[in-house]
Amino acid sequence: MIARQYPYLSDNEFLLEIDTQHLQKQYIKLVLLDWDERPIQEIQGMATGGSISINGNSAVRRTCSLNMVIIDPKDYAITKTSNLISIGKKVYLEVGISNNTNRYTDYPIIWFPQGIFVFTSCSSSSSAGQAPSLSLQMKDKMCLLNGECGGTITSSIQLDKMDTIDENGEWVTVQPTISRIIMEAVNHLGGEQIGRIIISDIDERIKTVMRWVGSSPVYWVTQGGVNILTTNKANWGGDTSKVYEYGDDIGFIYNDFIYTSDLIINPGDNICTGILDKIKTFLGNFEYFYDIWGNFVFQEIKNYLNTTQATIELDNLKNSDYLVDMSKGKSVYDFTNSPLVTSYGNTPQYTRIKNDFVIWGTRTDSKDIKHSIRYHLAVDKKPKTGNVYDVYVYYDEEENLKKAKMPLKYESINEFPEKGIVGLFYLDESNGNVYCWNAETLDYEISTLGEMKKILTTDWRTELYLQGAAAEPLGLQTNPYYAELEAEWPKLYNIAAQQVSGQDYYAGAFYDEVLGYPWDVDYWLDFIDSQEAISELNVDLIGRRSLSENKDEYNCVFEQEVPDYILIETQQPDTEEKREECIARNQDYIQVDPNIYNNLAIGGLRNSCFERVKNALYDYTSYNNSISIGCVPIYHLEPNTRITVSNKENDIYGDFMINSISLPLATSGTMNISAVKCTEKL
Repeated sequence: MIARQYPYLSDNEFLLEIDTQHLQKQYIKLVLLDWDERPIQEIQGMATGGSISINGNSAVRRTCSLNMVIIDPKDYAITKTSNLISIGKKVYLEVGISNNTNRYTDYPIIWFPQGIFVFTSCSSSSSAGQAPSLSLQMKDKMCLLNGECGGTITSSIQLDKMDTIDENGEWVTVQPTISRIIMEAVNHLGGEQIGRIIISDIDERIKTVMRWVGSSPVYWVTQGGVNILTTNKANWGGDTSKVYEYGDDIGFIYNDFIYTSDLIINPGDNICTGILDKIKTFLGNFEYFYDIWGNFVFQEIKNYLNTTQATIELDNLKNSDYLVDMSKGKSVYDFTNSPLVTSYGNTPQYTRIKNDFVIWGTRTDSKDIKHSIRYHLAVDKKPKTGNVYDVYVYYDEEENLKKAKMPLKYESINEFPEKGIVGLFYLDESNGNVYCWNAETLDYEISTLGEMKKILTTDWRTELYLQGAAAEPLGLQTNPYYAELEAEWPKLYNIAAQQVSGQDYYAGAFYDEVLGYPWDVDYWLDFIDSQEAISELNVDLIGRRSLSENKDEYNCVFEQEVPDYILIETQQPDTEEKREECIARNQDYIQVDPNIYNNLAIGGLRNSCFERVKNALYDYTSYNNSISIGCVPIYHLEPNTRITVSNKENDIYGDFMINSISLPLATSGTMNISAVKCTEKL
């Protein structure tokens, strides 16, 4: 097992000093290891060139090609496992730079670890008068799990369930946690030592949302600073802060974090595609790889993307609610005005830009009725409000909705067209009557569905709605949003909610149930109307560039705001244990009577269209600039880390995420970095 010390690797100032030395001498060292990774022999001075490729998007993070000469004749037998270079060996590779500074003088050569590799192929060649040479191809230890050099499954195995003996000595079937599945796969099936498996960012226990399914409401009562859930608030008194009806999310419980579907691998599958890739897809923003020390790592990708829930108060949404929180100070290297850089390249992707996002999903209500839902977000100019429209506000009996239409105005009924159109309204200005066309009698009749009102627009969506309503009967082109607003806006907003004090017109307001339960809405439209850089992507400037997604997994427009309390059932053997778990996690909890606890079910609308539109906005409102940097080799950089770059000539500014690195194993070579722009704000 390699146990080397590199104290200078955490000294950023020193590393920069080493990187910028004018004169550098490069060294390559190979430590040959047996299959258990015990050192056998150290080789230095035999390598004549090669390269290392590091790909942050691949599970096989590192590949290496190396050319070397054979000096000792006993090393010619490359097909024998007893040979120094053979199929039964691994390699620990280091690249060194001469230390010409006055720091770390105990290290005349500054060695940079590059990883533990497995030989995947080897070829030898010789010519008269010259020592034989080898060309080696190596990959990191992931090739031992992906079926290339190991990791192939020979029999069918189900990993999401396992048989074990409980505390009573009985055989029971349990579901292991996701961390346990990964550990079993890499250790038991892949042969990796447990001490070399690092699993992070995956909790053993997670919070599961619970919803109320009782036949009567339950009340959240606060009495003497203590929170109580009760179906009979009269028995308690205190202040009722919340009432929960059937189907409402009410709190959380702790559960083991398990894989929620079958995880079965069959003969011929391998550990990576059969197990690890499926878990990575299930978790989302995760990666797995072998690090430079030969440790297997499974972790969340460190892109600093925060997708926490934003406000769900419909009338208070702001542009800032769509911002993705990208923490500052995460850059690990600054290439601004760096003397190491020899070349830059910038490739913005124009076709990636989107400014009109429509996310569709399916919501299931408390009666198990499915509703189509939609979130529409555009980078567009909000129209000014404060205009007054003459509107026919009427009740649509078929849809059970109060709607608004703009009637065609005529001086009298005598001026009406000879034949009317079903669905339009006609105003006789001489008497104020509103008529509609009856297709059966082929005549006009007075509409009794509503009345004419003057409407003052106070919400910009109402302005778009009424602009479209005014254009439609005249056969004029409506705005791009009218069709959806006509169908959905009246469900959310009463445009004639109240008469303006001292005026003869009405102003609108959201319905109380919409403001009280925004997670039950089926539609939302919003614009980002900003003076920030994103204004350059406005539909007026670059045209409408739409992205539409339709997935049943998006199960709400906005996520419900769930009280952050763990619900603990009282009078149970594990009540105290669960209470201690909450205390250890600094988590608020509330103890509930078994009669109430038994009326809880798994709930939670956690895949909102709003969250998806936020992430789509992050993904598609930058050019996803792919840049390339050619520079003097820097042997301590890693992929999936952030660097800062500034280059006026190629219009490159800001932070970028390293995708891949190509390192030369020759003194005259140039390092190449491929990176993608990180968007910190709109």
